[in-house]
Amino acid sequence: MRTLLPGLLMFILAIYGCDSDRLKLATDNQRLEKENQELKSEVAKSRSVADYDLQAKCSKDARSWFNEKWGRDKDTILLDYTNHYHKGLNRCFILVEYHYAYGGNGSWVNDMIAWDVYENSKFANFSELTTVYLKPTYHSEKSISTCEVWDKKCKTIDEFNDLVRAYLSN
Repeated sequence: MRTLLPGLLMFILAIYGCDSDRLKLATDNQRLEKENQELKSEVAKSRSVADYDLQAKCSKDARSWFNEKWGRDKDTILLDYTNHYHKGLNRCFILVEYHYAYGGNGSWVNDMIAWDVYENSKFANFSELTTVYLKPTYHSEKSISTCEVWDKKCKTIDEFNDLVRAYLSN
């Protein structure tokens, strides 16, 4: 019995020792998992701040680019733009819409041109002439002279908008 008691004691200590090691390991894993989640949260916040900063920079730079490149004249009916920072492509895009009188009888042109602001490169162009006829009866006709995004040709304003949308949204 005396020889059995030390062995039993060693066995009990080993079991409790292993259990305490397992308990310590489980506690450490929980602590590490919590720290990991906190770090992920901080990284996500930092990315959100960085994304916001890039969007704000794009907006400011697009406004400056637009003001430098475009201006109204007496024939201007509408001149406006929208811009978008495309996070996936890390690019700042601008879509300029310019309507201007043509021919003096109420006819007008709708030009929509998309640019990469930082590269100062045009990647999309749409131009449609609306011709107004006063005689014999008042009517108008539309004709598209240009419709392309990158090298892809299109036939309607809806097709143009669908192709450009991929660059003006995330």
